[in-house]
Amino acid sequence: MQAAVVSSKGQVTLPAAMRALLGISPGSHIQFEVRDKEIVIKPEPPMSTYRGILKGYDLGDTEPEKEADRSFE
Repeated sequence: MQAAVVSSKGQVTLPAAMRALLGISPGSHIQFEVRDKEIVIKPEPPMSTYRGILKGYDLGDTEPEKEADRSFE
């Protein structure tokens, strides 16, 4: 277990070893969750993780229907 100090602004620096283990780098997004009296920190996977996730699935017609042109008088 590692410890950190909370600054006067409520900021905490995550230890480098933990950032490396979780793949957290500058600009990474993280989620906070409170469980009982604990704070759980989870990294959000980058959007590139989801690329191709629906490959091979038939999504049907995903193109929205177009509205007819409107006439203005």
